[in-house]
Parts: sequence; structure tokens; C-alpha cells
Amino acid sequence: MTNAVLLLWDSWSILGRVVTLIAIAILVLGLENLAIKLIADIQGWRRRGSEPTVEMLRRKQEDCTAILIPITQSAPLAGTMLARIKRTLEYENYTIFVGARSIDTQAVAAIRREARIDSRVQLCLFEEHEAQSQAHALNALLASVRQFEHLHDVDFRTYFLQGPESIVHPLSLKLANWHCEFASVVQLPVLTNPRDSMSMTGGAGFDDLGEHRARETVLRARVVRNVPVRQTGVALRRDAIWALKLHGDVFDCRSESPVFDAVQRLGERGYLATFVWQRDDDKAVIAVEELSPRALRDAVQDRAQRLSATALSGWRPIGSAHGSLWTHYFNYRDRRIVAVAATLACAVLAGLAAGALLLAGRLTPGFESIPALIESPWVLALLAIDAALLGAALIERLVQTARTRGLRNAALLPLNLAASCLITARAVVLASRPQQKADRTGVALTGSPAATHSVFAATPRLTDILVRSGAMSKDEAKIAHGYSRRTGRNLLLALQDLRLVDGAAIARALGEKLGIEFGHLDGPLDSYASVFLSRHAAERFCAFAQRAEDGGIDVYVGEDYSAREWRALRAALQRAGVHRPHFRTAPLSEIAYAIRFAGTAQEMAIEQAIAVSLMDGPILEGTGRNIRRQLRAPYRRLEDLLVERGLIRPRRLRLMRSRLGAEGQALADTICKDRRIPPFTLAETVREFNEWRPAIAPLTAAAPMARHSSRTTLPPDPRLAA
Repeated sequence: MTNAVLLLWDSWSILGRVVTLIAIAILVLGLENLAIKLIADIQGWRRRGSEPTVEMLRRKQEDCTAILIPITQSAPLAGTMLARIKRTLEYENYTIFVGARSIDTQAVAAIRREARIDSRVQLCLFEEHEAQSQAHALNALLASVRQFEHLHDVDFRTYFLQGPESIVHPLSLKLANWHCEFASVVQLPVLTNPRDSMSMTGGAGFDDLGEHRARETVLRARVVRNVPVRQTGVALRRDAIWALKLHGDVFDCRSESPVFDAVQRLGERGYLATFVWQRDDDKAVIAVEELSPRALRDAVQDRAQRLSATALSGWRPIGSAHGSLWTHYFNYRDRRIVAVAATLACAVLAGLAAGALLLAGRLTPGFESIPALIESPWVLALLAIDAALLGAALIERLVQTARTRGLRNAALLPLNLAASCLITARAVVLASRPQQKADRTGVALTGSPAATHSVFAATPRLTDILVRSGAMSKDEAKIAHGYSRRTGRNLLLALQDLRLVDGAAIARALGEKLGIEFGHLDGPLDSYASVFLSRHAAERFCAFAQRAEDGGIDVYVGEDYSAREWRALRAALQRAGVHRPHFRTAPLSEIAYAIRFAGTAQEMAIEQAIAVSLMDGPILEGTGRNIRRQLRAPYRRLEDLLVERGLIRPRRLRLMRSRLGAEGQALADTICKDRRIPPFTLAETVREFNEWRPAIAPLTAAAPMARHSSRTTLPPDPRLAA
């Protein structure tokens, strides 16, 4: 019995420490939530009066808008929804495109009845292969919209996505029409209304874009310009649809959340998204209201689908260079539910453990009195603060729900929150399972087509990626590492110095390491190319920014930077007016070539020569892009030439680069003034660098282009590898 009593005492003391840790975690989460709300309130107070009034929304000229309503399941309320839109919507210049399955006779009959009454309602029948998923239906609906545009000679400026069982506010299109002038994606608030049969599977406790997260989402739209979206209540501008179409289907058929994935791709390309929260003259929120899922299983599946797209869609390191601090913070906020779920699970387990220990103490002889679980005053103070924060949060949500939805929904809020916790817990378990579905065509459906990255995975080295891909052997990797350690040369530049791997393979490995895509700088660099970075900033970071075909701004990088250099590069881009860059990797030779020759008369002459060559007939190299890659591949920066010829130590070169300021002199000027380099050899190297020209011969009918393969390639320098 003595051992049992001692075990109970030790277990009780350990449980007290666990409760202390849980109290600290709840305090941290509560204070962090309070801080972001205070910041959002301060930002909202500073920007008060900047939003348009309802009268301004009504007076603004209406742009042509297409309302897209895909129906992939049974929708008995489709006719009622269409009649309500036509009766209540305060907008005239719109056309409704409703996509329905041909086998859904009831919905098709209701839509045709409404189409006969109003010509602005267009029915688009889906075949069986076109309604397999939401993405298939949306792509088929967009194809019908394009046919309508060609037939009636009309161009829709805005595409508004709406669900088959949703109600739009009369001023919804007016509000989207105003804000589409400022952003390519406009997300309206989405409020979930419970069904009569399942009142506990919907309501204020389930909305991600409802009143309780409105201030945070508005702040996110202002500082990050990218917000999470739903399948309904979102407006896409025409340029956003065109940018998505350039890269394939507008909505990816492999994704379970095609609209969310499309907006995420737009954000990566630099397109802006916003979230608007505004009330009308009657103080009602201008929002989209949708009905909750029909069954508990559907509610869990819908919640798991949203979690798979946000919280469990993979993790990129918070210290990455592809966003500001606000971006990294809201990246954490999207995944905050994981920490909250873990904390609540630990709290529930601690409560169950306390009950089990109390019951065991009652049944164990000799364990007459039970000591206090918490004796430290500061832990009791933590628990009191936690209780105060939870109570204040509940009261705040009750007030917000009463203002937005009414007193009846506010009275049901505690029950909705309890149901939401249970559904979310089940959804987290369901979404965290490594499952992969397939549609009827056999195409795999995943939460996101992008590759995921584990937070606990170590960053791979370039040589590991190259060895795994077969671009180099392990012995060559050891040679590169030895040269890098011995000279202090960056590993990427060491691979270039030793010429163990070609530049394209190195850039692909760098893209895999950084989690960004690879691309060639093989387009024309004449005077029509949009160049954003200054010559000094481009040479300092060896980065080249130019306008892409879809309207975004691609920033090509050829080296891996430290966190400080990434921040300096982003600051230089912001000074150049590039606030949403899309980073890509490219061969270092192509980037350096573009920095030096972009917009020059020589480059325009080369473009003219390539054009004449291609018009003369097919040549061995193929297209103009292949020719440009071959011409730019052998180019080297002056600093790389000096290192390859042994005229400067890599450590000293790195020190000289670190001392360059934002507006200081160029690195080449600093190197040329260095007295430690032999002057005659330096002058000869500089002269060769200045006189370097791409290997292109005068144009003749027999040989329109000098073959790059005819140039003698230098073997690896044994002095560098020794």
C-alpha cells in the first residue's frame, strides 16, 4: 500500500506541473490573440473614414459582371436562389451563368424557368465528365462564359463566384465593383446559417470569414494583401483570370480547394487580394450567407478540407525570404489552430487524469487527504488571468454575434462553439491523415499541388540535391566541399569555379533548396524589356527583376543569401516599386548577362540577328530561346574570373561585397582599386571582360548563326581542385 500511495503522490505532483505548463500556453495564446486585435483596432481607427459610403457605392459606374454558380450536387433551392437574386440585387449590369448537371432534372427545370423570365440567366449543362469536382465545373463554366463573350461581343470585367445555396446582400456586387479597382481578388464576408434539421452544424462558431475574425482579416488584407478565400463570395478580376489561364487551367483539377489554390497562385505572382467588411444604412453587414452542411459528416469533411488547404498544407520555414514579417506572422496564424487544438487536448487529458487520480485516491487505503493541485501563488494568478481572458473573449464574441446575426444566434453561440470544437477536433484528425483521393479520371486529388515542406526537415545541401538527381557523383561533391572549406568560397560558386556541374543544374538545385521554381532568362533583353532594379542593386545581389507575361514581376536569383541579405534585397525591390515579387532561380551566367547587356545596342543587334536567322529557315539550335541560352551560358562576372584565375581570395571578395552599401560604388570599381592584385594581370583580365561578346558570327545564308558547340570548352582547372 505504501508504494501505491507514493505513486499517487508523485503522479499528483507531476499533474500539477502539467497544469502549470498548460496555463502558460493558454496565457501566451490569449495575449497573442489580444495583441493582434488591439493592433487591428488601432489600424482601423487610423483608417476611419477611408472606406466608401453606401451612397458612393450606389453612384459608381457599374462594370460588366458575370456571376458564376456551379452546381455539382443536388440543389433543390436553385430556383428560389435565382429568383431572390433578381428581386433583391441592386445591380443592373450582370449576367448569371448557372452550371448544372444534365441528370439533375429538378434543378435544370427550375433554372430554365427563370431563364425564360429573364434573359440575364444563362444555363450551362454539364456532362458527366465536366461535373466530377468543383474545379472541373468551374473550368467548364468559364468556357461557356468565353463563348458567350464571343457571341455577344461583351467583355466581363469581374467574375463573382457564388454557391448554389447562398444568399447575397443587395449591395454585394456594388461593393465588389468598388474594390476591384484596387485588388484583383475581393473576398466578401461569408456567414453560415444553420439548417432547421441540423442547427448545431452551422452558425457563428464555424465561420472563418465571419465577425469574430473580421478585424484580423482586414488587417491582413492591408499589410499582406493576401487573404484566405472560400468557394463563395469571392470576386476575381479579368486580369487575374487571364494570368491563371496563361499557366494552364484556371482552377487546378488536382486540388480539393481549387478557388483557394488559384488565389494562392495569384498571390505568388504578385496579384493583390483584399477582404472588405462594411455595413449598409441599416447597420447590416454586406456579406454572403450560406447554409450549413446537411449532415454532421459533411460538416466534418468541409472543415477538414479547409484545414488541409491552410493549417495542414505544408510548412515553409518562418525565416524564409519570400515575405515580410507580417507574412510570416499570418503564415503562423493560419496554422495556429494546431497549437490551440494541442493545448485543448492536453487540458482535456489533464482533466481526465485528475479525475482518475481522485478516484484512485478514494479507493486506495492510506490516502486519506489529497493535497492541493496548485499551491504556488503565481500559478493561481496565471489561472485567474486565463479565466479572465477566456471570459472576455466569450463576451466579445457574444456581442459581435448579437450585432451581426441577432440575439437568437447570440444565445445559441455557446452551443455552436461546443459543436465547433468537436467538429474541428475530428476534422484535424481527418485532415492530418496522409490520404490521397482520385477522381473518376484517375487524377490524384490533393490538398495543394505544391510540394510541402516539413518544419522539422533539415535544409538539404546543394551537393546532396545534385547527387540525388544524378548531376554529379559523390567524389565530385567531396572535391567541391573541400575547395569550399579551404578557400571560404560559397558552395554554389565553388561548383561553378570547378565546372563540375552546368549552371542550369545548379540553379535547379538551388530552387529545390529554397522552395521556389526554376526558370531560364532566355527572353529578349532589348529596350522593350521592363527592368526594375538599378544597375548597382542588381550587381550587388546578382538579381534581375523584369515583367512577366501574366503581369507579375519575376525576380531571378542565382545565389543563396543570408537572412540579412534577403531583407536587403526585399528593401531594394520595394524602393524600386516591386512590393509583391515572384522569386525564381536561374543560371548565374544568364542573370549576370542580363544585368550587363539588357537594353544595350549590342543586345538589340543580337535580337535582330536571331530574328533574321529564324526567318531564313530552321537551324540546328532550334528556337530563339535555345539560341539565347547558348549565347549567355559562357558568360562570367568579373569577380568570378578573378577568382578562377587566382587573383583574389574568395574570403576577401566576400568581405568586399559585404561592405557595399545601398548606394555605394560598384564591386568592380572596388576590385580594380585593390592594390593586392597584380596590376598588369588585373588590367588584362578587365580588358578581356570588357571586350567579351557573345559568340555570334556575321549572318550569311550558309551559316546564319555561329554554333556554340564549336567553341572550345575549358577543362576543369586542376589548380582549383588541388
